[in-house]
Amino acid sequence: MNFARIPRVLLVGVLVLGGCDTSINSSIVVPDGESRSGSLTSVNGDVSIGEDCTIEGTSRSVNGSVKVGDRSRVEDLTAVNGSIRTGEGVSVDGNVESVNGTVELGAGSEVSGEVATVNGSIKLDQTVVQRDVRTVNGDIELRDKSVVKGDIVIEDKMGVSTRTRPIEIEVTGGSIIEGDIVVKRDVDVRLILRDGGKVLGQVDGAEIIDKNVAQPVVDGD
Repeated sequence: MNFARIPRVLLVGVLVLGGCDTSINSSIVVPDGESRSGSLTSVNGDVSIGEDCTIEGTSRSVNGSVKVGDRSRVEDLTAVNGSIRTGEGVSVDGNVESVNGTVELGAGSEVSGEVATVNGSIKLDQTVVQRDVRTVNGDIELRDKSVVKGDIVIEDKMGVSTRTRPIEIEVTGGSIIEGDIVVKRDVDVRLILRDGGKVLGQVDGAEIIDKNVAQPVVDGD
């Protein structure tokens, strides 16, 4: 994935895509249980998909959020200046990509591709990601038996980064990263393991803080 191309690709897609539901300066709402064939694109508005929906096409927003209700089946989810959030049991047949917003995936969800941000955090709750999870400046949190089958990648920075605190990758609640931790630039990264969280691959370029290790008991008597 070429992070430098994300905003341009999304904006060009808004202008040239045919056969899709496109809205300028307003939101797109798909009611519960509906199916749509074709992409959903909003400029300066949200894309809100209800529960038990099927969307055969990309759902994208340029200056708004993308929301997906419980048990819906969708394809690629993309946002430039907004968050992406799903409910429980959502199936994403593709990638989830945000430039300047948070990505939060609800319990029981699955992504067949990658999850990626530039400046936003990534939070996975009992979620399976079949490929990599990537970010430039965002924190990453895996909770409640989430699984990333690929790598966690901290990408090269884009332009000048104003971030001063370390990037944190927190793996908790029995969550597993099956691949490696890869840090592609000189930046402080902390890998925090707790409550049974683990990394099966190699850790390259990150400080490991393993809170799974039993701490000595101090007898105060």
